[in-house]
Amino acid sequence: MQCLIKEWPNKMATLMTTDGTVLWTFNNVEEARKVWQDWHSLNSKQSSIPMGDLSESV
Repeated sequence: MQCLIKEWPNKMATLMTTDGTVLWTFNNVEEARKVWQDWHSLNSKQSSIPMGDLSESV
């Protein structure tokens, strides 16, 4: 799964798939990135998607 982080003007951040499905909204980009990294590390044995596929949109 490829995801991106959308940072809002109020500094909150939404983790979403590339097709626009919102997964969750966080207090900041760092929190969203940490959740994505944790999820990916738990599921890395089932997925071959590298961490570099996470893109950040500001």
